[in-house]
Amino acid sequence: MLLHDPLAHWLVGATAVAVVVGEIIATYLGHARDGDSPRLYFHRRGAATRQDHGTRFVVALAVYLGIAAALAIAKAPRLRVYANNWWTLGIGVAVVLGGAALRDWAILSLGRYFRRTVSIEPGQRILSRGPYRVLRHPSYTGVFLILAGFGLTFGSWASAAVALLIVFAGTVPRIWVEERALARAFGSDYTSYASSTDRVLPHVW
Repeated sequence: MLLHDPLAHWLVGATAVAVVVGEIIATYLGHARDGDSPRLYFHRRGAATRQDHGTRFVVALAVYLGIAAALAIAKAPRLRVYANNWWTLGIGVAVVLGGAALRDWAILSLGRYFRRTVSIEPGQRILSRGPYRVLRHPSYTGVFLILAGFGLTFGSWASAAVALLIVFAGTVPRIWVEERALARAFGSDYTSYASSTDRVLPHVW
């Protein structure tokens, strides 16, 4: 298993750190750009109407299960065919970083409105800048790419596919909840926006 190689292990670990640090920086820059101080952030957070319905936990569980399943699958030699090499490791890292970049772009585009729970703030409006001009949920697309990429870095195409399917299944309920909340809050404005964009994959869904 290539992941046992010290350099490969370090590369995957460094990629994971880059994903986390990148999201922290994007969140900070987005709030700072919109003039959002910590005091205002917590004030607005308290005023926001939360409509998460537990889907945050479901998504987090799906990410954990996706990674765990991908690692378990990669331990089977027969499921590492054509993937347990430096080329696919490099492709996996590139997919992870690409997904992280897309998610960070989405976070930065939302700025002060980015939340990890489904919530609507007083005075909030629909934003269609950055990746939101094409996709309604680009940050979730980023998560899908991150999980699939990590699955491939573990040395198995099957790991990549299973990690992607698990996190997708866990995120779909979140998407439905989020879209219903936005439709109730913004009515025809959101309907018009939704009709001109795709959810997570252009021209597919």
